[in-house]
Amino acid sequence: MQTKTDLSYGIIPIRRAEREWEVLLIHQYSRIGNNTYWVLPKGHPEVNETPQQTALRELKEETGLVPETVIEGPTFELQYSFEYEGVRINKTVVFFIGIIATDSEITLDPDEVKEAGWYSLDEALKRIDYQDTKTVFLSAKQYIEEKMMM
Repeated sequence: MQTKTDLSYGIIPIRRAEREWEVLLIHQYSRIGNNTYWVLPKGHPEVNETPQQTALRELKEETGLVPETVIEGPTFELQYSFEYEGVRINKTVVFFIGIIATDSEITLDPDEVKEAGWYSLDEALKRIDYQDTKTVFLSAKQYIEEKMMM
């Protein structure tokens, strides 16, 4: 079986709620199969884009959001594999944390995103559909709770 490596970048969009942080999750249409899943915004780089430029562009394309601040580090890395049309894809996704203004308006890309919502960090952890994404988000959640005091 042929194997390919695939790399994507994304933003974990957070905002300050009254007494806690919230994260934006998107309910994305699957390109494989006929389903949807709750995930974090991400996508593939275009020619000559840096990882952060890719992550910012994808967030804006999928949600219309632009962070006020992007945390340079740490980043949060997700790795998984899947099979598509007889090819094994080894996927890596690198996420940055982006702080979104509380009054920012969401504008979804209807071709990619069914809906989106702001959730407390605990609610988001329950809502995310894939276990490997939950694990990466748990690391980000711990960082946010420990290092980004309200």
